[in-house]
Formats: sequence, structure tokens, C-alpha cells
Amino acid sequence: MGKRNGNSLLLPLFAVVVVLSVVAGCSGSATTDTRTHIAPRDSTAPYDGIDISSHQGNIDWDKVASDPYIRFVYIKATEGATYQSEHYSRNVRGAHRHGILVGSYHYVTSTSPIDAQAQNFTSQATKQTQDLIPMIDVEDRGAWSRSQLIDSVAKLASLLERHYGRKPMIYSTIDFYNKNLAPHFNKYPLYIGRYSSQAPAINWEGRYTVWQFTENGIIPGIDAYVDLCHYRPNGWLDEIVL
Repeated sequence: MGKRNGNSLLLPLFAVVVVLSVVAGCSGSATTDTRTHIAPRDSTAPYDGIDISSHQGNIDWDKVASDPYIRFVYIKATEGATYQSEHYSRNVRGAHRHGILVGSYHYVTSTSPIDAQAQNFTSQATKQTQDLIPMIDVEDRGAWSRSQLIDSVAKLASLLERHYGRKPMIYSTIDFYNKNLAPHFNKYPLYIGRYSSQAPAINWEGRYTVWQFTENGIIPGIDAYVDLCHYRPNGWLDEIVL
């Protein structure tokens, strides 16, 4: 009886092992994605990435991908509570098709509730299409006081962190950030615009993650000037992978 019971268990156990092996194999092949393979940093590269919006019009991603330096792109998805970029989805698909890491950003305004702005962004920049953490673009106080701006950006950052599971990046120009946002967001990843050969210096011991050093870049496949960006010298993209 003991031997028979032992043999009867062998077949189910073998079947389970086979099934699990097949599932694991299928799962592995299904999740293979070149976007997850982050190339090592090239310290000699003139730039590491770009950021774009509808101002760049229709982009030829086949030509963009011929540029060997572009490792990532941040794409404008939304603004305020209602605006959604008409080029957004096409740009996301085009960048992904060529293995370029994609992040998305929202331009925050003082003219609509923060909850509605968060909903607008998350409905457009869906989790499954994002490689990099989301970004909040803050360039204008609008009708807000400085304290209202800080509270509003903090609320939006909290809502996005809850949705995506990671702190978002904060974008601003160096002067605006130091005057209006530092040091309250210094612990966030910072994407700082400073159009100069000198890297941005963040007040109160902050540091930038990405430096947007020019707005006049020329990239094949884009019929308009493009913002070019450097990653921080002692860091790399795995820090901001979603």
C-alpha cells in the first residue's frame, strides 16, 4: 500500500513541475523588453536625453533613434485639468519601438484643482506605458502665492506617488526653483533647466538629477529645436526607473 501511494503521488508532482516550468518559460519570454536594459553611462556623450511636447510636431522616431546618445525622453502628456497633448500617444509608441526609455510630465497650473490635474495626468500617462518616474513641470506661480504653490505641488506629488508608487521628478528652471521651491522639494529627483555651460547649483544643499542645459538642440527627425539634457555625473537612469 505504501508503494502504491508513493507512485500515485509521483505523477501529480511531475505534472506540477512541468506546468510550472512551462509557465515560467512563457512568462520569461513575454516580459522580455529592451526598455529594461539600461545602457551604461557614456561620460563622453554630449547629452543623454531629450524632452518634448506638441511644440515639436510630428516626430520621425526612426530618425531620432539613429542618434546614438539619446537614452531617454520625457514627453509632455497633460496640462491643467483638461489639456492632453495630441502627439503624446504617438510619441510614446515611437520611442518605445526603438527601445528609448520613456517618462511623462504634467505642466501644473493655478487655474484648476490639483485633484483634477492628477486625474488628467494619470488617465493619459498610464502605468504600463511608463519606464521612468513621472515629472511635474513647475514654471509659473500663476495666481498662487509662494506658500500656495508649495502646498499645491506637494499635494500633486503625493497623489502621483500614491498612484505610481515612486516619488515624481520636479522640473523647473534654476532661478524659479531656488526662489519658489527650494528647499521644500530638495529630496525629490530634480530636473533643472539652466541654459549654460555651468551646471545648476541648488540652494540649501540640493542636487539636480537631470540638467536641461539647452533649449536649442538639433536632433534628426525633429523639425524644431529640442531641449537637451545631461544626467548627473555620479548617477544614472536606474535611479529614476519606475
